[in-house]
Amino acid sequence: MRAHVKDPADGGMRSEELKPYSKKRLYIWLMFCTLIIAYFFVYFHRVSVNVVGGDIIDELGGNVSFLSSIYFWTYAAMQIPAGLLADRFGPRWTSASLLAVAALGSVITAFSNDFTAVMIGKMLIAAGMAAVYIPLLKVIAVWFPKEYFPQLTGIVIAVGNLGAIAGSGPLRMIVDAVGWRETFLVLGLITMVMAALCAAVVRNGPAVNYNKGRTAEIFRGLRMVFSGGRKFWPMAISYFLIYGSIMVFQSTLSYTYFVTFYDFLWGAAWLASMIGIGKVLSTVLTGILIGRGIVKSKRLTMLYGTMGYAAVWAVLWFFAGKIEMYWFWFLICSLFGFLSGIMSLSFTQVKEWFPVSVAGASTSAMTVFLFLGASLSTTLAGFIVSKPYAVEDFSLLWGLMLISTVVALFFIYISKENMGDEPVGD
Repeated sequence: MRAHVKDPADGGMRSEELKPYSKKRLYIWLMFCTLIIAYFFVYFHRVSVNVVGGDIIDELGGNVSFLSSIYFWTYAAMQIPAGLLADRFGPRWTSASLLAVAALGSVITAFSNDFTAVMIGKMLIAAGMAAVYIPLLKVIAVWFPKEYFPQLTGIVIAVGNLGAIAGSGPLRMIVDAVGWRETFLVLGLITMVMAALCAAVVRNGPAVNYNKGRTAEIFRGLRMVFSGGRKFWPMAISYFLIYGSIMVFQSTLSYTYFVTFYDFLWGAAWLASMIGIGKVLSTVLTGILIGRGIVKSKRLTMLYGTMGYAAVWAVLWFFAGKIEMYWFWFLICSLFGFLSGIMSLSFTQVKEWFPVSVAGASTSAMTVFLFLGASLSTTLAGFIVSKPYAVEDFSLLWGLMLISTVVALFFIYISKENMGDEPVGD
């Protein structure tokens, strides 16, 4: 394995061959593990409002959907700035400083006396957590051989979804045991420890000059991606619509819905966990099937998967407030997660149309659309669903999510896939 070790000049690095299990190689894995643990908490915070938001608004007032939406608005706004910071200062100080901001946000949330303070805390958490993914990808790209990239990014996605699982059922158990304020205080302390570890462990990489010249390169890449026509826009719009609907249910309202109208209580949080488990399974399975050539077309896989996902939304809409059988909804939530996870292939479909030099730009552009979709959908949910909760309001919201998913099918259908017989952009 070729990796990079520290040069005597601070911040500079040089390359050399590393023997298996050498101390230097173990240190590189330590950097990766430090950032991937931080990424676990990115997903944990993303879905936490679903199971803890009700406790917060019961005490302080407010709206669960608006609390969720402020996270997504901030996260979306931070995507490109986080990339610029990572290019200018490197992954070490970008991740360390902004994780400290997230830690501050958790502490503010823990000591909040009104809903406005909680919203400020959530904004700081989102701003900090937005700066984990890009530094993590940069560490993978800089410190590992390029053939490791697909496997390591797959691990990143899996660990992130484990965070989503932990932020549902297990989080509910913790909150029930110690309270939501104490939970956020502990999360703040953990996040500060992660910030300190990033400062102590993460290194930027080999003699890379993180300077302003990189900014022009990033925007050149974004211009190339945005001018991609059917290679980019149908996928961006379809995932914009689908991810918004996913976050309305998984990260915002599924727990409140099942507790309010089905009285599932403790079991409702585990229904939310099944969404995350389903997404992990589909991500792993589709990756294997596509990677081994068993399934040839990513576009058709997403098209059929989204048809199934639309059918799940049709069930949620049609049977809103009906069918008291817990295991029926357990199956529906599992299918919701599994079928929605298939859309992660959109990143690969878009990436294959552009040269490696702008792979980061294509990923960033897709990510921005994802979180804009989540921001708008959860904000819309806040206007439709509020206390006192009425099943008719949820039914209306589920119907709108069904419509957005059906519209997304059209854009998946007209998207253009590179089957390997067409050149990528220059």
